[in-house]
Amino acid sequence: MRRTRLWIAGALGLALAAALVAGPLRKPALTIHNAHCFGWSVNDTGPRLVTLGDSMAQGNSRVDWGIHGNTSWYSYLVCGDDAPAADGANLGINGATTTQILARTDEALAANPDILVVNGGTNDLARSVPLPRIIEKLRAILDRAHDIDTVVIATVPSSRKVSADDLNDDIRALAAERGIPVAEFAPLLDRPGATFGGVHPTARTAARMAAEVAAVVGVRAT
Repeated sequence: MRRTRLWIAGALGLALAAALVAGPLRKPALTIHNAHCFGWSVNDTGPRLVTLGDSMAQGNSRVDWGIHGNTSWYSYLVCGDDAPAADGANLGINGATTTQILARTDEALAANPDILVVNGGTNDLARSVPLPRIIEKLRAILDRAHDIDTVVIATVPSSRKVSADDLNDDIRALAAERGIPVAEFAPLLDRPGATFGGVHPTARTAARMAAEVAAVVGVRAT
């Protein structure tokens, strides 16, 4: 009888756990499943990497939970003891516009980056923000980051409604004006099968984006 009760209790426990994972815990469970690494396993040596951006940086990470997701390029540069950069801060926010990214610049600077990667503009395009205003916000971020050793600006994917070609030309011109490197994300994201829904990178594409950042700043990607 006791063995039967234990078996029933175990079965009920498994059923409850399955129900939680399929219901209210489904999203956290998927987030953990798709982690590239967790906060305790990031690199803390080498140049400190910080990124300011939108979903291209955040991907499926939940940095507030210490989870670095596998669709964030940032994860591939800070995960593991042999990673090429130290975890400074991933300040990417899904859906962020350049105005919102600019508002987090002080937070980025407070993280004491050796390398700062700036990425934004796709969400502005989706909201019909004029190109000069987008570049104005990106220029303001670069102005405030002038004391950082290495600043990189990245090209962006098109929104689902508007091509990013003209914006990317302006981003490249801004980089040339400031003498800073460009991480060419746009060509990587334009490849067939590179994204979910035409915008957000797959894990494989995120790894390629990380390699692009590593190449332009001169560090070895893992």
